[in-house]
Amino acid sequence: MLSRLIALVLVVLAAPAQAFAQAQHDSQVWIQFLDTHPLAPEWRLHLEVQPRWSQDVSELDHTLFRWAVGRVLTNRVSVWGGHAWVPRTLGEGVRHEHRVWEQLSVTLPPAARWNPSLRFRLEQRFQGWEDNSHRLRTMVRAVRPLKTGTWSIATWDELMLTFDKTERGPVRGYDRNRAFGGVLRRLSPKAGLEFGYLLQTSNPPTAPPQYDHAAFAWINLTY
Repeated sequence: MLSRLIALVLVVLAAPAQAFAQAQHDSQVWIQFLDTHPLAPEWRLHLEVQPRWSQDVSELDHTLFRWAVGRVLTNRVSVWGGHAWVPRTLGEGVRHEHRVWEQLSVTLPPAARWNPSLRFRLEQRFQGWEDNSHRLRTMVRAVRPLKTGTWSIATWDELMLTFDKTERGPVRGYDRNRAFGGVLRRLSPKAGLEFGYLLQTSNPPTAPPQYDHAAFAWINLTY
């Protein structure tokens, strides 16, 4: 009886490891430049550039250019709306994706020295498909300052879900998940550098699961 129980436990533990080994893996580098400027006491401008290299960091996969205008509702809540242009340069030719997006950002009260926050983003995506695609992105983030004062631990997780099926485009349901862990270095009262490891997982309907292992660096300017 004991030997059968041990064998069953080994099978259960081996299944996820086997699926992970059979999946597609890629090493990548992501760099994000973000600038947030005040337009008025309650209005903000969001400017962002984000190049990403894939294929074991051998080719520029795509570059994301995003902008938005936001309004601060309270000291913890803000709303945003904007546009993103994503030229995809991996492979032959260039495929241009455009996104219209709306966002709700919430800063939660500190808990056990952690500073948590939430982000909810809706995207309407266009890339030469038969129709546009609607996607929801939810992010949970937490930052914990270290005793040095200039360094912090940073971690976040972002889940993406597609609402509809698009002909020759994204399918309905789970799209991908991004999990990050790293450190945040405060360079000045208005500038910060965050860097660490990001794991992006996706499960295409006609391909093996995809695991992207990315070195991620984020330069954030806030005025």
